[in-house]
Amino acid sequence: MAGFVAMKLCPQLVCLPLNFEKYTAKAQEVREILADYDPRFESASIDEAYLNITQYCEDKHMDPDAVVTQLREEVHEKTKITISAGIAPNAKIAKIASNRNKPNGQFRVASDRATILAFMRNLSTRKVNGVGRVFERELDAIGVKTCGDIYSQRAYLSKLFGEKAFQFLMQCHLGLGRTKIQPAEEYERKSVGTESTFRDMSGKTELREKLRWIAEELEKDLTRTQYKGRTLVLKVKLHTYEVLTRQIIPPKAVNSADDLYTYALPMLAKLEREISGMTLRLMGLRCTHIVSTKKAGIDFFGLRRQASADGEAASPSKRRGADNEDEWEVWPEEEFEEAARRERQDEMNELEKLSQEQTPHGLSQEDIEEANRRHKHGREILPNPKKPSDERQVENVCDNLWDCPICARPQPANDREFNDHIDHCLSRQTIKEAIRETSPGLAKIERVKVLALKDTSTLGLQSRGRGKRKGQAPVIEAKKQRLFFG
Repeated sequence: MAGFVAMKLCPQLVCLPLNFEKYTAKAQEVREILADYDPRFESASIDEAYLNITQYCEDKHMDPDAVVTQLREEVHEKTKITISAGIAPNAKIAKIASNRNKPNGQFRVASDRATILAFMRNLSTRKVNGVGRVFERELDAIGVKTCGDIYSQRAYLSKLFGEKAFQFLMQCHLGLGRTKIQPAEEYERKSVGTESTFRDMSGKTELREKLRWIAEELEKDLTRTQYKGRTLVLKVKLHTYEVLTRQIIPPKAVNSADDLYTYALPMLAKLEREISGMTLRLMGLRCTHIVSTKKAGIDFFGLRRQASADGEAASPSKRRGADNEDEWEVWPEEEFEEAARRERQDEMNELEKLSQEQTPHGLSQEDIEEANRRHKHGREILPNPKKPSDERQVENVCDNLWDCPICARPQPANDREFNDHIDHCLSRQTIKEAIRETSPGLAKIERVKVLALKDTSTLGLQSRGRGKRKGQAPVIEAKKQRLFFG
């Protein structure tokens, strides 16, 4: 429940000061315990996670109930926190089962068809993650109150709600869900952003200071997640609770606070011109069409190699095999879960609009801003705890390397040394020596044509999955590089 709603219902309520550093530290202690049971567990939020304990049960020769009981007891003993758990054959049912015996219990749904169908038959559709208040009312209007009612009304579902909704609802009826659990940071991310709610603010100086603060917070998130954004979105909420968004495409991908502020300021200034006396109570920045700034590993010859999920280099055949293995497991849950999250946010906005715009007792404006700083777009959680190893140290060293656009080999991340290396690669003497080595019979070079490519990432490398385009110069592979004369 939101704090302002609780204060409305109970004016004498005493709210303790917020301490997100303590919350995060305690959550990290819990994650370190979870990693012992499944190193590749999936964090859904600061207080929710999915684990695949199949391998642990086999290795320890333990029953799933016994494993989860042991896990809960270990968490309580080491962190003094009680947790509830759901045990099921897939993530969807496990999420539902975890709410059965709260706050300190567990519930298991056996992995057989009859038990799963019986569990879903009398389950309210609202209990399923991805079914919000509006969708629940729409289903109720056609007689679908429980997951068991879905099958009898299946003829109308695709016509009324679309094919994806039909697939989603039929999976709910059958109790089907995803079984692939992986760290949240491995999911393909669509955007990175942050926003802040504050008291009504209309001064130009104050708004620009707030925009600068948000740009600095977004820079921290982009640095931590190792992304840049090709599109920058500004979001504002007026004092009338009307939400406006504006976006711009910078000439380059951005991730620094200076660039974020520079490109966001004109959008804010334009809104000020369009809306006389503009008063805001929320402002946010978000980067979309993001590109990763992570560097791949380095092989024996100093060339980049693509790393697999477990940190080892994956060959093309292995990658193809892994892709084919998971092709069948495609679930339309993500879109419905995202829609349900947006619906919950809209409900909170309506409640906020009806509530008194007063800061709860015991909470300062700094506390509220600190809480808003945690209000992010997408999955804003810490990576899974990992034990230090030699491979991690090597990866850290690789992160401090820059790739030469000429020879594609990594070089120290130092401006002077990097420029010297490029000069060396481009030097005519080096080219002559290379030609003498490869063509002993050629003693004289009359003219050498140097081609300048706009995209240095393609220089000397063949792009994967792209064939030769009509009217485009062929890309020369590094291992087959030749010099042309004319």
